[in-house]
Amino acid sequence: KDDDESNSTNTTNPKLTTTEADQFCAWFQTTLSAKVSQCRTTDRLTSSPAVVTDNESGAMRRMMRMVETSDGGGEFNVTPLPKQTVEINPEHEIIVGMHRLKERDPVLAKVLAEQVLDNCLVAAGLLDDGRSMLPRLNDLMLCIVKSNSDQDGNSESCGDG
Repeated sequence: KDDDESNSTNTTNPKLTTTEADQFCAWFQTTLSAKVSQCRTTDRLTSSPAVVTDNESGAMRRMMRMVETSDGGGEFNVTPLPKQTVEINPEHEIIVGMHRLKERDPVLAKVLAEQVLDNCLVAAGLLDDGRSMLPRLNDLMLCIVKSNSDQDGNSESCGDG
């Protein structure tokens, strides 16, 4: 193990060690391989779990969509979004929690990874239709409700959504 402080002893400010962050990035990139070209850590984020970088401008995508529709192209002929480079914040509670979940509940961890990526795309102005997130958000809210109402702590059904 590297010299970084372990999560188990650092409860006031949990963070991933360098090794854990590298493992998380590899998992994130593999899990979302159709949408993510690269994942790396960053120390420039404070309140966000992740950000997409080297992306197309959201305004440019909207302009391209307007040109396509005005030229007689259908609304759904929008140029697909290229794979994204994602930078994660290894000190953010969501990233730390997802790292812990990926072994214990891989299905739920994958759903959370998809949501984190979509949140990044929304923040960058790159998600063309946010309605695609609604079923996932409903599943996540149901998971929270189930896990909080389950007295014995059994939340295995959360990832089955």
